[in-house]
Amino acid sequence: MSCTATLRRSGGSVILSIPKTIVESLAVDAGSVVELSLRGRSLSVTPARRSLAERLAASPRSPTQWQRDDEWLEDAPQGREGL
Repeated sequence: MSCTATLRRSGGSVILSIPKTIVESLAVDAGSVVELSLRGRSLSVTPARRSLAERLAASPRSPTQWQRDDEWLEDAPQGREGL
């Protein structure tokens, strides 16, 4: 997949907006940490690999802050799972 984008300036930085289709393909979102690498004149953006300790440090400490999807608990069976 390829596309074009226009760089813009904000303060002392130059910003590259990533199109939604590429963001979804990379499984990243605003606030995600990515690694940038340069090979010749080619820029590569890769989701950063974080250690378990880094992931745990970033997660909410209290279960009340977890973003849970409990709606499925109230759903009726969809197939033969009720056997």
